[in-house]
Amino acid sequence: MAQQELMCLIWNGQNGSSARRYALKTLSIAHQIGKSPIQIAIPSENPRLLDLNMVRPTMTLSLLLDKTITGQTITGPSKGTGSNLTVYKVPTKQDIETFVSDNPYDESQKLTLMLVQEDNKYEQYEFAIQQFTMNLMPSKEDRYDSTMVILVTKRRTGESDDYNQATTGWS
Repeated sequence: MAQQELMCLIWNGQNGSSARRYALKTLSIAHQIGKSPIQIAIPSENPRLLDLNMVRPTMTLSLLLDKTITGQTITGPSKGTGSNLTVYKVPTKQDIETFVSDNPYDESQKLTLMLVQEDNKYEQYEFAIQQFTMNLMPSKEDRYDSTMVILVTKRRTGESDDYNQATTGWS
């Protein structure tokens, strides 16, 4: 199904000719969950901690983007179900620039990230794009090293029992 380097799939939540489904050449994925417990200073006593369990999950995707169209595609799971398959295009720098610029977070057309595992199971996240950077390196004139920082908006879902067991925390 998905090649190891193409395990990261994104979709703009639209269907038909407006749909943008991309298989990203991913170098690394960093998943961070930030929290902000409050420390309350009390004179002559130990400080008190108040943790309201407010989480701010983000992911940082390190990508390789081609400068020219390769025509490469892969087949991967459709959003919401792993039994239906769809085609994902390997994007160019211009494709991702357009994706970032033209797709704000919208409840009716949710941006979706799927991380495909080797056993064809996957994790699925809804997200908004916070930042996108590109670097052209002298040794890689045909490709851009790039980074996309996304804000995860919902707890992960996917095609594995353990992903759907969590019922507490953010949703």
